[in-house]
Amino acid sequence: MGRVLLIVALLCAAATIGLADAQHASPGIPAAPIDPITGILEMFKTHDVVALSEGNHGNEQGHAFRLALIRDPRFAAAVNDIVVEFGNAHYQAVIDRFVQGEPVAYEELRKVWQDTTQRGTVWDRPIYEAFYGAVRDVNATLPAERQLRVLLGDPPIDWDDPQSRSGALRTDDFPVSVIQREVVAKKRRALVIFGGMHLTRKRTPFLPPKDPALAPMAAMVTKLQEGTIVMQLDRLGVRVFVVSTPTNVDISTLQANVVAWRRPSLSLIRGTPLGLASTLFYFSETVPVVRARGGIEEKLLPDVAAAPLMQEVADAVLYLGPPSTITQNRLSRELCTDPSYLKMRVERLSEFAPEPAAKFKAECEAVLQR
Repeated sequence: MGRVLLIVALLCAAATIGLADAQHASPGIPAAPIDPITGILEMFKTHDVVALSEGNHGNEQGHAFRLALIRDPRFAAAVNDIVVEFGNAHYQAVIDRFVQGEPVAYEELRKVWQDTTQRGTVWDRPIYEAFYGAVRDVNATLPAERQLRVLLGDPPIDWDDPQSRSGALRTDDFPVSVIQREVVAKKRRALVIFGGMHLTRKRTPFLPPKDPALAPMAAMVTKLQEGTIVMQLDRLGVRVFVVSTPTNVDISTLQANVVAWRRPSLSLIRGTPLGLASTLFYFSETVPVVRARGGIEEKLLPDVAAAPLMQEVADAVLYLGPPSTITQNRLSRELCTDPSYLKMRVERLSEFAPEPAAKFKAECEAVLQR
């Protein structure tokens, strides 16, 4: 239990590193925009999986694109399954019934995205519930044999079972096992929607900690960082096409004419300024804080010299616009006035630390004041 909490704490602790050198434009053949829906669907002709980064969790532009993608009449002809980060696999049978059009009580359905391994509000934004509803609507127009299945990629956890709750450790091993069993073994095709750091082919390594007593914890972090969904699928020989969605950085600083691109656009990046840039330009690298039992702690820093190029990490970028145009979905008034929801979320956040619970209350207060 103590080890699990330690791993969760050090993975959740993060800070942003500003690396000005990474922002300089790179040489290469200019990247060209293509229609993103057509581009992604074409990749299913040669790949088992298209891994689509969400960008910032909760961004509305990415959500709008994903809805347009699954609603395109060509999508269900090319894709069988959608593997999502924002659903607890303990409720796979529930979401199966829901997207197939069966009646499901809302109190049961909401557990799919509210009762995940994430104690916070990340999946409580209305866009995630809306995505499931959109799949249900699409399936209502399709014959049974072509209906889309949503596979829940968050490890199963039963919040009513203390043993299940204490043993839940979130790694990418679980979604990989789902993809192997439900997609690859059945010779199906899947769109995988996760946060970008789960979908990298390489990661920037961390420098060793200054204090030798922290070396075991640093090694544990490194091991977890080296097992992303895409890394594991690549090792298994699964054909994966990776689409990164940069929402925190302005890629027009790498190639000026990007500002004139249609939004959204997809672009292959190998050999282009977008692909030859360091991944440290694209990703605000998390800086885990490793702690020993004696109270010693230290931030691990990335090894800048060993940072891979973006084209070693992803195959394409989905351009949604510069960061100034990206908007975040907020909690709904209905949630922030729901006593059972408020009680649940405060209890789970308080169990971890008091500060997140206070932040959540302030977030809901801001929603109610709008």
